[in-house]
Amino acid sequence: MLLRTEGICKHFGGLRAVDGVDFTLKEGQLKSIIGPNGAGKTTLFNLIAGVYRPTAGKVFFRDRDITRLSLHQTSRLGITKTYQITQIFPGLTVFENVRIAAQSRVSAFNFWRSTHSFAPLNERALEILRQVELLEKRNWLASTLSHGERRYLEIGIALATEPQVLLLDEPTAGMSVAETAMCAGLIRRLNRELRLSIVLVEHDMSVVMGISEEILVLNEGRVLAEGTPREVSDNREVQRVYLGEEKYA
Repeated sequence: MLLRTEGICKHFGGLRAVDGVDFTLKEGQLKSIIGPNGAGKTTLFNLIAGVYRPTAGKVFFRDRDITRLSLHQTSRLGITKTYQITQIFPGLTVFENVRIAAQSRVSAFNFWRSTHSFAPLNERALEILRQVELLEKRNWLASTLSHGERRYLEIGIALATEPQVLLLDEPTAGMSVAETAMCAGLIRRLNRELRLSIVLVEHDMSVVMGISEEILVLNEGRVLAEGTPREVSDNREVQRVYLGEEKYA
């Protein structure tokens, strides 16, 4: 198993945001975490990524206990997280944003050496921009991109850190219907072509049901259901929790 949690808990005072969750992710899998507002989805994400320390339970990556590692340390191991609010350098070009992320993985980088002399880094950045469909806008300032394109750039920045697990926190938030469909296609293509293991927190059920191999449903910090999109959509308890919300069966 690539990534797993055992009885993971996070309590904020009397609030049990995550309460005894067992989560697993296989190599090359695209798995989504869904649930009503306040179900504990983002908290579970932050526990896996090292943003939060758990109240109880453990996190394992390739059978290594990473429970007490920081966000920086888990990123170095290959677990990369994006955020609900896009994190980019708006005053730099699209290319520079990705190249800086690629440089962060160079262990012996000479600050005084011209970045243009690092041909492999430049080639890597250009290849990533091709993968996220921003190659033609590589010389644009990041601030001039549309909302959807900024999301693509953030995914490109994450790819430049050479992740083994990519944690995407609501990547289609704020997107139009067309942008959402394109972003969903991009995520699925990265999973298939790169065999990249992806965990997705997403509110748009059409995205979740359309691209996920497996879905974990949380409710009040606990696992309500887990299975394929069809198994989850047919689950009576899931239907009850989502009663009155968007239909996806």
